[in-house]
Amino acid sequence: MSRAADLGARLLRTPHPRDPEYAEKLTAGLRALRPDLVHVHVGTGREDFGGARAAKRAGVPVVVETLHLPWLLRDTRKVPGFLRTLREVDRIITVSEWQATSYARIGVPPAAMTTVHNGVPPRPPGPGRDQARRRLGLSPDQPVVLTAGRLFVQKGQRYLVDSVPDLVAAFPDLAVVILGDGPLHDPLARRAAALGVGGAVRLVGHRPDARALLDAADVYALPSVAEAMPLALLEAMEAGLPAVGTAIIGTAEVLDDGVTGLLVPPRDSRALGTALLRLLGDPALRSRFGAAARLRYRACFTAERMAKETLRVYEEALAAAGIRGRSRALAVGSPA
Repeated sequence: MSRAADLGARLLRTPHPRDPEYAEKLTAGLRALRPDLVHVHVGTGREDFGGARAAKRAGVPVVVETLHLPWLLRDTRKVPGFLRTLREVDRIITVSEWQATSYARIGVPPAAMTTVHNGVPPRPPGPGRDQARRRLGLSPDQPVVLTAGRLFVQKGQRYLVDSVPDLVAAFPDLAVVILGDGPLHDPLARRAAALGVGGAVRLVGHRPDARALLDAADVYALPSVAEAMPLALLEAMEAGLPAVGTAIIGTAEVLDDGVTGLLVPPRDSRALGTALLRLLGDPALRSRFGAAARLRYRACFTAERMAKETLRVYEEALAAAGIRGRSRALAVGSPA
């Protein structure tokens, strides 16, 4: 938020979207600021469906909404309620093509959606392999698989842990580093201990230097069971890491199978382990995949490209509402 202020943005501080006072305070703030466009983000655990309603009550001409998860609910009774939340939205941004398809299937008009693939900014120069490993208490030469993400069922870390016994059989000094916090920390630790690989699985918690620690890895793993467009994988690609990911919405749109890494079925620990073993055992393949991953990031997934495409959505939505010239836009909520 301080960086936004430094860049000249006007900040509107509100309670959390689930706070009972959120809608009232947001509406009052928007009436005072009078933006031409409000951009809300939903579907990341910080749901802000009420932001669109508050914006319209405040008289904001244009509301843009970004969805950050594919449509996952199997209960068709929830579809009408979800579609009602979109009545106040003028344009929808989806972060992957397959994600947009999942919403079109339940009745969201395709013409209302524009796909803007996620992007991440380049990181500062990394610390290098040896220093990153020292930060994690790892030796310079041991094989390292790394993953980063919230420790939730969605991220599928349990399937990575379940693959570790086969990995350790081939690489006894292997370290599997799991960055992130969440309710599954203790269950994952217990599972690793039960499998006899508690020493190989390193649950290191949340690390503000997570992107720097990518330098410690030989292979990046993303065992998620659901994504829309995984930022962590984009960060690994920017760092030049080969990856093994699951063939799901978003991940399969980012990871070029056989070029930047390997795709495996979700919830399949054996397939995940086989793919990781292939990369761990082939330094030349890792190098080739990692170089291709960095090039693909630069071509397709930069933050600069994402910003330009998002601005284009703003301009089109404002023009459709008859608003010309420079807009006064306000973002409400934030992507994960």
